[in-house]
Amino acid sequence: MQEEHIVKELKGAIKQLLPVPGLEIRVEHGRSLPCAMRVKANYQGLRFDLVIEVAAANNLPVIRDRINLLQSSARNGQTVPVLTAPYLSPERQALCRKAGVYFMDLSGNVFVGHQSFYVERIGFPNQYPEKRQRRYPFSDKASLILRELLKDPKRQWGVRELAKKIRLDPGYVSRMAKSLSESGYASRAGGKLEILSPKEILDDWVRAYDLKRNEQHRFFVLASDVKSILQRLRKIDVPREVEYALSVQAGASLVAPHAVYKEVHMYVSNSVGVEFFKKKLDLNEADQGANLMLMMPYYKHSVFYDSREIEELRVVSDIQLYLDLYGYPVRGMEQAEHLYDKQLKKRILGDEGNG
Repeated sequence: MQEEHIVKELKGAIKQLLPVPGLEIRVEHGRSLPCAMRVKANYQGLRFDLVIEVAAANNLPVIRDRINLLQSSARNGQTVPVLTAPYLSPERQALCRKAGVYFMDLSGNVFVGHQSFYVERIGFPNQYPEKRQRRYPFSDKASLILRELLKDPKRQWGVRELAKKIRLDPGYVSRMAKSLSESGYASRAGGKLEILSPKEILDDWVRAYDLKRNEQHRFFVLASDVKSILQRLRKIDVPREVEYALSVQAGASLVAPHAVYKEVHMYVSNSVGVEFFKKKLDLNEADQGANLMLMMPYYKHSVFYDSREIEELRVVSDIQLYLDLYGYPVRGMEQAEHLYDKQLKKRILGDEGNG
């Protein structure tokens, strides 16, 4: 939904969003205003202005940018900063509250207050579900761009240079670069692409990602514990055509150990790999009591990108580990945050890593 459309919808719905007896409002909007929309309000002699900014995209960088604008515009006691969008999730609402910014969305969620005037109506579901864009930044192939950009957020890339590095068509990378720029995830200046707000990108990515989309094959391997399973894997001579990499808690235990775990998760590129490990480890299929999960990835192009060898075993990249852990129910989020603190934070935030 375009910003102009949201403003138009809000203008027509604002009396329903603020159904307070005795409230008089007059809506102002146009190019001459320093904000998207201003509402002059009079509530029983109490006069104040709602200064409204619009977030047309649900991306965290865009939300934070609008919140920052609102914070700078609320300079006097008669100005009330309000963020609006088609829908603001509970997480986005919490960001507003923390920043001292009020909100109202077209789905019906409202939190606006000024002295004796107060409206809070929350819990309404999203009435404007977003259709996935054709050039979706977190899709399999497109994620190769983010994976490379996140390795060094301060680096600027030429499109052809980046396309060559990640082995994608330059035309595709150029279209994705435009999409990333429009989403607030990157900037394009002087023909160069540079990532913006890398932590916010990760936050959006983990919400879009779903570990369960991988095709999982559950097995039981005769071993006393998970360390014994890893030791048995080390002894296997894996041929080049069988691509694999550890992830989730087993992968994290080799990168930034933290949580105790009882299951080993391992990506294999195809059914040939499943059969190879099934034979070499003498695996038995198990719905209950499984301790080894072989996963055929739905990120077929990117899941093995930047995988590496650690202690004689292949492990996915830190980015992939973070994605997989965050959605894993058994201490996964806890381990993901530990991984971020130990491995990703300094790289993602650079000199701001301690802030």
